[in-house]
Amino acid sequence: MSEFRKDLTTCAYCPNTCRPSYAANASLQIESQTPSALSLITLAVLNRQLPLDAETRQALSRRGPLEASVGHCTYGLNMPAVIDAALVTWIDHD
Repeated sequence: MSEFRKDLTTCAYCPNTCRPSYAANASLQIESQTPSALSLITLAVLNRQLPLDAETRQALSRRGPLEASVGHCTYGLNMPAVIDAALVTWIDHD
């Protein structure tokens, strides 16, 4: 799981330089749906600071900006793939 933590941490503390890739649609501009917010939520799940309950799953399912960021990340990260892989690995080892 540690292989995902570096990418999740990089994204979680990034100032959302991928933001120009999001559509101007207001629903995609909600801060809690940004790649950095979803990365921070994922890290909290991995660190057992947040349960992977229905509410957390719902938050992680809001992926408009996350999907839009692919190919626009300053660090070249594919965060939908990183988050999915991290959570699958966490679930398999939990």
